[in-house]
Amino acid sequence: MHKTPPPPTPGPQDRHLPAFLMVLAVFSCAAGPGTGRVTDPATLSRQQGVAGPAVVALQAGRFDEALRAADQALSVDRNNPGAHAVRGLCRYKAAMHQIRIDAETLVASGVIGGINQQYLTFSLGNAEAALAAVEADLAAAAAEPAFALELCPACWEVDWNGNGRIDSSDRHLFEIEEDAAGNRIDDSDPRRRPTFRLDLGDLYWARALISFQRATLDLLAAYRLSDLNAMLGSIMSGPKPKAVTLSLTDPGKVARARKRILEGLAHADRTRREYLAETDDDREWVPNPRQKSHPLPLPVDQALYQTWEGVVADLGRLVKGQEGLSLQAMAQLGKHKWQNPPRGYLNLGALLSQPRDITLDLAEIESVGDQTANAEQTLRHVLGSGYAEHMRPSPILGRMERMRKEMDRGEESMQRKLRYLFWLN
Repeated sequence: MHKTPPPPTPGPQDRHLPAFLMVLAVFSCAAGPGTGRVTDPATLSRQQGVAGPAVVALQAGRFDEALRAADQALSVDRNNPGAHAVRGLCRYKAAMHQIRIDAETLVASGVIGGINQQYLTFSLGNAEAALAAVEADLAAAAAEPAFALELCPACWEVDWNGNGRIDSSDRHLFEIEEDAAGNRIDDSDPRRRPTFRLDLGDLYWARALISFQRATLDLLAAYRLSDLNAMLGSIMSGPKPKAVTLSLTDPGKVARARKRILEGLAHADRTRREYLAETDDDREWVPNPRQKSHPLPLPVDQALYQTWEGVVADLGRLVKGQEGLSLQAMAQLGKHKWQNPPRGYLNLGALLSQPRDITLDLAEIESVGDQTANAEQTLRHVLGSGYAEHMRPSPILGRMERMRKEMDRGEESMQRKLRYLFWLN
């Protein structure tokens, strides 16, 4: 199953929502790569017939109808992979719509009277439950390794930006606006609205996305964010507080976030392996280096897949605390070059396995300047066990520095780099 293509130019604020919608629209069709499992033709035909109305509604962008049809299909065949995939898609659309509404409400109330912790806790709990249901559907769909669906997301007529009407930004959201050379594709060119043949690898990409989003919700729910109200109030009026402490209220949620991140990384690596195992070559969303049929103007090579594999492995070791981020190297990544950058390492694994209250001494932070001793002292106070004097350095910063140099030399633009990051989750 293939990810929704990120448009070449920025669009509506909740672009990530429709991007995932494309990913989930899958149903069983033929044997999946690398599994050795062959779907019985009679079972396959029956499953396709049962899920057919839900799939047709999805292809037309009628998500409410697709959800009802998927529920009906599952009442007849509870293990139907196509119906599970369609239901997961529709549930995700509804969840992200509610998350957007809650976020807008929280921002509006925060500007007026500060963060409403009770409403935030309620919203985060509902969002987690909704995404858990989506993951359950994806896992059920993934039990059948053979997925395929032809889908044209740019053909959907949906009010993605939530302004009450279908406007040009909605219609252009999924369109391919530029070719491989960066030239604008004419509005009448059919290349702007390609049909993709989605398959199994993208289903794992979708599960990775859900895992990372659930980890984010867990981290937000673990702390009392209303503790920030004093600092937020000082922005509008009043004296600035000397320090801000973000209280940890549920360490278990931090542990769960760590688990979700590792699950997401495992799904991301499974995505890569599924893509590499593909032997077809038919309108691929993410091609492997051997495939040439792909509507998106972002070709890949073996080096990109090797980088992908390396980054996922790097992140896994960081989350497990096996490696750390060199603070000296991190300080020099930006435009400001330190004469004496702070030493030590950011131990992300310790931050996740030994969470605590986060205290920011604002006066101390402002006094850091370019003084190494001040910076290291501040980092120790803020990070606690997340600051380590000695660790095995992660190679991921070296990869980032290489990317920066490539951009400085004009070999690739930041826009293109970001496209690849979104594209490969």
